[in-house]
Amino acid sequence: MNHRVAIRRLCAAVALVAAIAGCASAPIKQYYTMNYIPEPMARKRNPSPYPYTIRIKTFQIEEAYARPQIVYRKSPFEMQYYFYRVWAVKPTHMITDLVEKHLVASGLVSNVIRRFDEGPKPDFELSGKIEAIEEYNNENVWFAHLAFRLQLVRLSDNRTVYSRRFDDRKQVFRREPEYVVRELSRIMDLRMSQALIDIDAVLAREYGLSDAPRDGAAKFPSDNPHYPEEDRE
Repeated sequence: MNHRVAIRRLCAAVALVAAIAGCASAPIKQYYTMNYIPEPMARKRNPSPYPYTIRIKTFQIEEAYARPQIVYRKSPFEMQYYFYRVWAVKPTHMITDLVEKHLVASGLVSNVIRRFDEGPKPDFELSGKIEAIEEYNNENVWFAHLAFRLQLVRLSDNRTVYSRRFDDRKQVFRREPEYVVRELSRIMDLRMSQALIDIDAVLAREYGLSDAPRDGAAKFPSDNPHYPEEDRE
């Protein structure tokens, strides 16, 4: 009897040690977020904020990216998902937060809100859709890939006054997901800065500054913005 008890105790101890060893060696989830500090606009068509309120609507996202796992791909035809490398917040909320932070920092308008009940009645609504947010890698090179659309709607008549699509791939020289996220952040900073130059031109026209130069897209001729108001001219 004592021999059997001893064997059982030994087996239990071995199982406990194995469980502890297994836990110690299990991968730990790593959480990532895009982040940058937006700079105030250096040159604006109007020195003071336009007396408008812009509501920022939570971004939409393509279904393949609507998950916490970071997406990576090795070809245009196959998508894979990291299991232990995930976004700290939903990509839709992360991108919307960055857009809000950038617009506020620009000082372009008097008020920026997210909900209709949190401030003045909005004059415009800024929305968008994330089309790609991913790591693209193969044996030789890694890229950060970010694609998204922006749309500005005048709420008095629900007319789209500005829309633009951005799609950028930027090489990552350190082959680690953290550096992919850093490059995604740089892309977002660059493209939001450009979008705000475009929106400044739109708001200048809305405000009656018709003599404002239309050079907002000069730096990126391949991604020309679309101003639906011009279709009527």
